[in-house]
Amino acid sequence: MSTMTEKESPYAIGAGVSCADGDCGRLHRIIMDPATRALTHLVVGRDPHAARLVPVSLVGGAGADSIVLTCTASGFDLLEPAEATEMVQPTAPSGGPVSGGGALGGGYRAPAKPDMVTYDRVPAGEVQLCRNEKLHAADGDIGHIKGLMAAPDHHVTHILLTEGHLWSRKEVAVPIRNVVDATFGVQVDLTREELKDLPAIDLARTG
Repeated sequence: MSTMTEKESPYAIGAGVSCADGDCGRLHRIIMDPATRALTHLVVGRDPHAARLVPVSLVGGAGADSIVLTCTASGFDLLEPAEATEMVQPTAPSGGPVSGGGALGGGYRAPAKPDMVTYDRVPAGEVQLCRNEKLHAADGDIGHIKGLMAAPDHHVTHILLTEGHLWSRKEVAVPIRNVVDATFGVQVDLTREELKDLPAIDLARTG
C-alpha cells in the first residue's frame, strides 16, 4: 500500500471555502479526470444549487476543515455555475392518434407540457465525488466517501473513506491505485476486510 506524505492536501466534502477577501461557502462536490487521476474542479458555494465550478488552479491551499482560493469574491461570482437547467420537450406517444371517446371527440390528445430539468454540470469525460456516496468494495459496499487527497500537482493519491458505525467510526485513505471505477460511487479492488485493516488517519495532521 502507498503511504501519504505531508505535502498531500485533503479535500473533504463539506469543508469551508474562502476567497482572497472573504467566505464563499462550502465544498459540495469534487470533480476529477479518471484517465489522468487528476483533480480538476471543486464545486463551491453557500447553496449547492447556486454553487460554482472552481478550477483547481484557483486553489491556494487546502486543509482538513478549510480551503482557500486565490480569486476574490467578485471573481468567484463570475465562474461557471455548477448546475444547469434545460427545458425538455416530451416525446410524442407511439402509434396513431387516440381513437374513440364518443360525441365529444375522444381522439384529441392535449399536448404535454415541457419539463424543466436541472442537473449537475460535469466536464465531458470526468467524474464527480459527492457527499455520502458509497464506496463499493470487491465483496460489497462499505462506508461513505468523504473526499480525497491530492499531491501539489493536483494528482489524486487517495480517496478518503468514512468507515464503520457511529460509535466506532474512523477515516481511512484508500490508495488511488486500488480504485477501478468512479462513475457511480467509487469501486475498489479491495475487500471489505482489507479496507477495515487500513489504518485510521488524522486529517488535521495532513496537508
